[in-house]
Amino acid sequence: MKSIITALLLIFLSTYSFAQNPASGPWRGEIDHLGGKLPFNFIVAKNKLDIRIQNGSEIATLGDSYFRGDSLVIPFDLYDSEMVGSLKNEKSIIGFWQKKRNGKTLFRIPFQAQAGSSERFLQTKQASVQVSGKYSADFWSDESNHSSGVLLLNQKGNLVTGTVLKTSGDYRFLQGNISGDSLFLSYFDGSGLMQFRCKVNGNQIDGQFYSGLAGKRNFKAIKDDKASLPDLKKLTYLKPGFDRLTFSLPNPAGKTISLQDERYKNKVVIIELMGSWCPNCLDESRFLAPYYKKMKDKGVEVIGLAFEYSPELSISGPKIENFKKRIGVDYEILFAGQPNDETIAQVLPMLHKINGYPTTFILDKSGKVREIHTGFSGPGTGVYYTDWIHEFEQTVQNLLNEK
Repeated sequence: MKSIITALLLIFLSTYSFAQNPASGPWRGEIDHLGGKLPFNFIVAKNKLDIRIQNGSEIATLGDSYFRGDSLVIPFDLYDSEMVGSLKNEKSIIGFWQKKRNGKTLFRIPFQAQAGSSERFLQTKQASVQVSGKYSADFWSDESNHSSGVLLLNQKGNLVTGTVLKTSGDYRFLQGNISGDSLFLSYFDGSGLMQFRCKVNGNQIDGQFYSGLAGKRNFKAIKDDKASLPDLKKLTYLKPGFDRLTFSLPNPAGKTISLQDERYKNKVVIIELMGSWCPNCLDESRFLAPYYKKMKDKGVEVIGLAFEYSPELSISGPKIENFKKRIGVDYEILFAGQPNDETIAQVLPMLHKINGYPTTFILDKSGKVREIHTGFSGPGTGVYYTDWIHEFEQTVQNLLNEK
């Protein structure tokens, strides 16, 4: 009798486990959004709760999925957000994407997802236009509020990937489709939402750009092989009479770190103004982490100044530590306060202003600021990313070579 009960229990547990786990392979989801259903894709590893969001060539996750009661939780812990859903069966999830701040829920947006598809936008027509190339782009909500950028697109059949370069950073890995003469792009990584819905007319693209919860802007892009951003090394600068930075700030453990510490003397120092909540900062830190390991014995140091949403070290400190752990950061990341103009003015009074996150300073061995770079063109920008790496490494090496 005991053996029969044990056998029945094992059968029950195996069935229960099967019912609770999502099917492995590609999934396609949709989030309710101002611009209509915003599609996104993720991948479930075989027999594991290893779930990774996919945008273009990037496949990434920022947390380990788990069950909370009967709900599947897909956390994006760096961004204080999570997808929480009920599995109707192994191939269907219905739930919410919710974003938090300092432990409180800011908003919840419904989503639903189905297993088996890696498509982005559905019910598309055969492409009647070709959009690959570089464009001068303009975003505006009214005539007094224009913002320029550079749109990069790559089309294969009716599949499109790309990004937008802005002075504050890039739009990372956009993905979508051409349907007839229409262009649709979306992006979701657990941090933010972006969606383009446009018409293509020759060398011009017109439509709407939707971002966040309620952001809606008109959008126009004109093909232009010479499209470019302003010089990103001239947007942020020190006030007259200053040529160096000074600060004393706590690391997550509460220890005060200063540029005047012995560790940083006679070193080329890279200082990154960043936040653990910032996707472009994540991209730059992913580059700086292995670069520092390679260069720290050659006279290079790196310091991150993290501007976090909570003013409390007890809350922001663990977020910084988690950021460091997930990326493999060995250099100090200090807590600088909240990401607002008042705090930045207090921490770095010699700085005229900050134009975007990240902003990167390169200091020579005497401590003098030799270069300031606003924003970051990450791996989704292709040649812009590799060009930045080449220029950055050459600048640092030139400073190392100085006597």
